[in-house]
Amino acid sequence: MSLAPVRPALNAGSGIRKLRSARPRGASVEDDHERTNLGAEDHFLEFCGDIFQTLHRVDQRRAGQTYLNGLLNCEGRKSIRRMAALSASHHSEQSLQQFINQSPWDHRPIRERLLGRLVDAVKPEAWVISELAFPKHGRYSAAVHRQYVRAERRVSNCQLATVAVLATEEHSVPVNWRLVLPEPWRADEERRSRARMPAHELPRPYWQYQIETIDDMILDWGMAPAPVVVDAVQLATVDALLAGLTDRKLPYLVQVGPNVAVRYAPDRPRLAGGRPVMQPGVRPQPWRGTAGDLVHRLHDQPRSTVSWENQERVHRSQFLTAPIMPPGGETPAERSDPTETEHQLVVDWPFNKSRPRGFWITNLTDESLSYVVRLTRLPVKVHSRLESLASRFGLRDYEGRTFGGWHHHVTMVSAAYIYALLDSLRATNLA
Repeated sequence: MSLAPVRPALNAGSGIRKLRSARPRGASVEDDHERTNLGAEDHFLEFCGDIFQTLHRVDQRRAGQTYLNGLLNCEGRKSIRRMAALSASHHSEQSLQQFINQSPWDHRPIRERLLGRLVDAVKPEAWVISELAFPKHGRYSAAVHRQYVRAERRVSNCQLATVAVLATEEHSVPVNWRLVLPEPWRADEERRSRARMPAHELPRPYWQYQIETIDDMILDWGMAPAPVVVDAVQLATVDALLAGLTDRKLPYLVQVGPNVAVRYAPDRPRLAGGRPVMQPGVRPQPWRGTAGDLVHRLHDQPRSTVSWENQERVHRSQFLTAPIMPPGGETPAERSDPTETEHQLVVDWPFNKSRPRGFWITNLTDESLSYVVRLTRLPVKVHSRLESLASRFGLRDYEGRTFGGWHHHVTMVSAAYIYALLDSLRATNLA
């Protein structure tokens, strides 16, 4: 079978480690060396053999290889018909339709293996939780509804997805997906039946989908440590999201709106030599209000100037920081150990502007402000790169309507992007 996988021009700069494939149990370093020195076609076959090994049937593994090859090499729209025509193994359009839309294979083990190969080559600077819309006509594709798209600030008839993205200054790689189910789908038996919606898939708060995208990676996949960056500007409340991230003991940076509730605690005791500087007894109650109100209260406080590069241009802005307690009521644990939950409000306030342009809540209080500011710039880069990914690898070209088929397709698109990136890094290593 003759394959000619594409090699996109991807920069192998900062955040890149020497490429080695994820090593299965029992494999040796010599096995990794052999993989690195494979030819282009053999490398593609080895990649497919690894990520599709959890598919138990030979015909499924072959169909997965054909579908992936089509996403990488088919020009224009990645329709199943065009990808089948590209196949040297003469996979029929019907067999590819069956593989994506009807076959009940589990996408999660494939995503796990993809993540393993990826983090062996690329060190994440952050895990960015992003959002993508899949515009649709009609009303019968899984989870389609006329709904507000937070990332685009508009209403659209679409499917809406949250996605966990491995992010660096050079790369944004989608690794885990959730399809957001609108409330009207809860009891619409006709549409649920047509879309083959699992009975356990029910509408839930949006923040839960954001958390779920990283839960698989934390609990089962051994996610590489990195801050979680989330845009929550459009959420009515961020308390539950922050609590979920805190419960999982994750470092995080969450962008919020000016109306989010905060508790300002300038007199909270800090540890010095393992002991509180200030005895935690009767203390002034924290000031309560919105982030916008707090900034107005602190408008005359000193601000720090931070610069960063973007597309070879240097940008500068002023930033105000304030110690806060997490949104929500005080708990007995907070009262007994008030240093346990220290957070910070970070405010982007450009020079000569009367009001700020961005608010973030973070528990990265031990990190430098310049590091935190660099993380605040990642979500915009991620969204732009994902839109580029959508056209290059056919993210929005899925023609089916089923819930399982949608997950199968986006998993294959992630595989295409990860393969193209790893193949580019492999070529750089061998040069």
